Amino acid sequence: MKPSRHGQMLASSTGLALAIALLVAGCTTSTPVPIPTAPNMGAITPGPHKQVPDLSTTIEVPPFPYSTPLPAPVPSILDGLYTKTVPFEGTPVPCKRCAGYRLEGGVWSLYLDKGIFKVFQQDTDFEAVGSFTVSGDRITFFNDPYCEENLQMVGIYTWRLDGNSLTLAANDDACSIGLRAKNLTFSPWIRVERKQSQNADPCQPPNREAAVTDHWPKPTGCP
Repeated sequence: MKPSRHGQMLASSTGLALAIALLVAGCTTSTPVPIPTAPNMGAITPGPHKQVPDLSTTIEVPPFPYSTPLPAPVPSILDGLYTKTVPFEGTPVPCKRCAGYRLEGGVWSLYLDKGIFKVFQQDTDFEAVGSFTVSGDRITFFNDPYCEENLQMVGIYTWRLDGNSLTLAANDDACSIGLRAKNLTFSPWIRVERKQSQNADPCQPPNREAAVTDHWPKPTGCP
């Protein structure tokens, strides 16, 4: 007897369902393919640590006489390199153009050398270079480009040196909305004793500016 149309449709549906069931069963029961792994290469040896140059005493661009002529390049009793550490407090707030002398956490340095000063913070790459003079117990800072309110601003401080500890007290300094005074007087500056390397060549210029302009005090006998 010829099967009815309904029976043909039922048989077709049953066959399709059986095929799908067999396909699903084959997928779920197949053995997982192992994922190849890299061979054991042993411990990784780190490469050489990148040395960051110390720029605390590098004066690439000398001060500009914004308000006062540059002082004579003569030594003072305070000449030297000083550092202090500002504690990290909270998370630094990012800014597109941070105010000068903002007290960021980390190591700060103050370099005084023959009428030129440099305040530097390597973590933020902040650096301010200007002029200074010392008279008695007074030290005066001027020609500072970070005194953006008025480049003719002068900062007058009283200083005290106890051994290697330099303490500054602001008498009058509004530079950088008062942040310079807050920075310089935050805590004592400790003098860093520096020893010249025995292998250092005295006939080499002390910085890039001196090398380009060839204007620096060469020792006798240097070409």
